[in-house]
Amino acid sequence: MKYSGLFLIFFFTFSSIISQPKKHELVLVGTMHQVSGIVKNSYKPLYKKSLAYRPEAIFVEYSMPDDSLSWDYLKNGYSKSSQAFFKYSNKIKSSYNFKPEHFDSLLALPFHQLKKPDYDSLLLSFAYLRDEANYYYYQYLDSYYPDGHKKSKRNENYELTRKLALELQHKKVYAADDQQTNGEFHRYWNACDDSIQGTAYARREKRIIRKLVLREVFPSIVGRYGIVNNKPKHLQLLDSLSALRYTNQAICDCAAAVNYFDQRNQRFANNLGTQIIQNNFSKSILFVGAAHIVGLRKELEQQFPEIQITLFDEL
Repeated sequence: MKYSGLFLIFFFTFSSIISQPKKHELVLVGTMHQVSGIVKNSYKPLYKKSLAYRPEAIFVEYSMPDDSLSWDYLKNGYSKSSQAFFKYSNKIKSSYNFKPEHFDSLLALPFHQLKKPDYDSLLLSFAYLRDEANYYYYQYLDSYYPDGHKKSKRNENYELTRKLALELQHKKVYAADDQQTNGEFHRYWNACDDSIQGTAYARREKRIIRKLVLREVFPSIVGRYGIVNNKPKHLQLLDSLSALRYTNQAICDCAAAVNYFDQRNQRFANNLGTQIIQNNFSKSILFVGAAHIVGLRKELEQQFPEIQITLFDEL
């Protein structure tokens, strides 16, 4: 009886521990980046549901300020805005007298107390810190506070990230992307695309694209383009297409491209989870290109089992 009692105490104690809800939550929202004018309101249902979730922290697809390897690529990379920001940031670093105490004091102020000189100072500080995500967020605040923009700009950064951060009065958004090997990925992606021309893999690629388009047609007509892009089956198709998984890595260039795509997701997930744990965020949300959702979820669940990962479709 004595040992039976000890066993029961251990069993119920252990059961209560493993049944406790996870301390950290992260919702993954797949975006379409810039959408066309004909589906300009596609982000509205994503915004409405994200607002109802009321995240404590908003994560975005920007490289982190201190990620020098990513910035080595971005300074001459695919994004013209990141190229321009890098050059401007270098200029500010060489000329601006950054004062951390003043910067922190301005960030501590409610938005309604910030004046034009305060925004100017914050923008210079974010440029000095090479914090691209918050540099553009405070440009947005400077232009659109307190009510946000009215006309759709058809871009995730306006229709989701900045609009939501302003509505929730968040002082910062959090960059988590990794671009360290994006140059290599694009090089092998192009080589793979050349290698599969005229093969069964090219025909498979066309079938996937056709499936995606057919799945998007009706939802787009009724304003649910963003919703269908977050359906699990759609996310799987996007992952197969964008990561070149449909090639089965049978060609060396294609295998290398898949590897670099996965590497990015691995480091992206690490950036996310590390910041969530270090800042002890209980409810977080990430806005990221939908093709990354499947890979990020897998990596986050492996690297950070203490974080509850939820897809937007599961909210």
